Amino acid sequence: MQSFSFKSNLNENENVEKLIKERNRKIARQQVIFAIILLIIIGLLVWYLFRKTIYTEFDGFMHTEYKDYRAVEDIYLFDQYTEEGDIVVPGDTLYSYTYINMFGSGNGGSQPDIFIKNRDLRLQRDNAYNEANVLKVRIAELEAQIQREDNNIRFGMTDNSHKMDLERQLAVAKAELTATLNRAYRLGSIHNENNTVIAGAAQYGIDFSNEQWGLDHALRQLYESNAPIIRYAVAQDTAIVTKIWAPSFSRVFKKEHILQLEELSFEKSNVQVIAWVPTQDMGKINNNTRAEIIVNDDVSFMASVQLLGARTEDLPEELRNNLSHTYTAVMVVFAPDRDQVLPLWAVVDRVPVRVRIKNYENGYRGDGSDYWYIDNDGLTDISKHFLGLIRERSKGRYRYDPNKNTESPVQDPPAKTEGKKSPESPVLEKKTDTLPDSVPQNDTTSSKLAYHLHTIKDGETLYGLSQQYKVSINKILDLNPDIDKRFKKGAKVKIPVLN
Repeated sequence: MQSFSFKSNLNENENVEKLIKERNRKIARQQVIFAIILLIIIGLLVWYLFRKTIYTEFDGFMHTEYKDYRAVEDIYLFDQYTEEGDIVVPGDTLYSYTYINMFGSGNGGSQPDIFIKNRDLRLQRDNAYNEANVLKVRIAELEAQIQREDNNIRFGMTDNSHKMDLERQLAVAKAELTATLNRAYRLGSIHNENNTVIAGAAQYGIDFSNEQWGLDHALRQLYESNAPIIRYAVAQDTAIVTKIWAPSFSRVFKKEHILQLEELSFEKSNVQVIAWVPTQDMGKINNNTRAEIIVNDDVSFMASVQLLGARTEDLPEELRNNLSHTYTAVMVVFAPDRDQVLPLWAVVDRVPVRVRIKNYENGYRGDGSDYWYIDNDGLTDISKHFLGLIRERSKGRYRYDPNKNTESPVQDPPAKTEGKKSPESPVLEKKTDTLPDSVPQNDTTSSKLAYHLHTIKDGETLYGLSQQYKVSINKILDLNPDIDKRFKKGAKVKIPVLN
C-alpha cells in the first residue's frame, strides 16, 4: 500500500500575509491622505466663513482726473517740448503755438483778420473812455446836488430821503466808472499786443492774405525768425505727460486735444475709490466707515467714506452671477487718507481694487451721524446737528464771522413733559423756569440746569432719547456738547428737565 503524506505550503502562507499587510498599509495611507484633504477643505471652509463674518468686500476701481490741454481757438502748433512719460514741474514749457484766426483764412486779396479786429478793438477802447468821461461828469453833478441837499437839510427845507437817493445814484455811478475804466484798459492792452504782432509781421515781410504763399509756410517762416507771434503753454503743477495728441507743426482746431497730464498728487488729481455696493449690503457701510483698499497682495491703503450713494450703476458683466436678484448697485466714493505713499501705477484711472471693511468696526455710532436723514422739510434735526459740527470744524471752507457768537445749529421750540414721568430720578442743581432755545458754547449756564443722568443702553439713539423724555434733541445737545464722541453703551448723558 502506497503511503500518503501532507505537505503545507509555508511560502504561500507567508505571501498571503504579506499581501494582506501591504493592502492594510495602502488603505491606511489612503485614509490619512483623505483625512488630510478633508481637514484642508474644512479649514478652508472655516477660514472662508470666518472671513465672511469678520470682513465684507466690495469690488471697485480707482478714479483719477486728468488735465487736458485743448485749443481755445484754432491754433498752429509749433513745437511739442515733451514726450509721453515725461515729468514736468511748474514753469516747464509744454508747447509753442500761435492763433490762426489772427491772420484770416488765406483768401487771396482779403485783409487779415488781425487788422479788422485791431480796428474794432480801437473803437471799443475809445467808446469805453468816452463812456468813462460821461460818467465822470455825472458823478460831479451828483456830488454837487448832494452838497445842495446838505444845505437844504440844515435849514429844514427838506428831509433826508432825497439825499439818500442821490447817494445811492452816486455809488452806482462810481461802480460803473470803475468797471468802464477796467474794460477800456483791457481793450487797450489787447490792442497794443495786436500792434506788436502786426509790426512783427511787417518786419519780416509776410503777407498773410497771399493765397499762393500758404499760411503754414508763412507761419514756419515767422517761427524760424522768432517773430513776436509765438505763445507758450506752461505747466502749472508737477505732473506726468500721459498722452500727446497733436504733433509738432500742425493745425489744431478749437476744442481739439493737444496733450494730457496727470498731476502727481492725491488732491490735485482728485484720486478717489469708487465701489459697487449692492443695496442689501448698504447697512454694512456708513458715513463713518474706514476701509482697506487692496490693489494687489503688495499694495493696499486706507480710505474713508467721502460720499455715500453718489449714484447707481449697472454692475459690470464680469461681476454678475446667476444668484443675483438685481444688477444695479449703489456707488460709494472713498477718499484716501492723508500721509500715505503709493506707486503711481496703483492710482491711475480705472485700476480695479477690492474694498474691505470690518463688519464689527465699520464706524457705526448709532447717534445719527451714520447717514444723512431727510424728511419733507429737508434735513432732520439730528442731521442738522452733525452738519453744524462739520461746519464748525471746517470754518475755512465756509463763510464764517468770528465776531458772531456760535450757537447750536438746531433751533427747536421747548417741548412739554405732560402725562409721563421721567424714567430716572432727576439730579437737581438749580431749578430754572425755562430752558433757553440755544446756549452758546462758551456759556456755563448749562451746568446749573436740572437734568436726568441717563445711562445709554445697547441700541439707543439720540433721537430715541428725545422721544423717551419728550425733550428736543437741541436741549440734549446743549447739555452734552461732546456727545458725538462718547455716545456708546454705558456712557452717561444729561437729559434736561423742562418745567
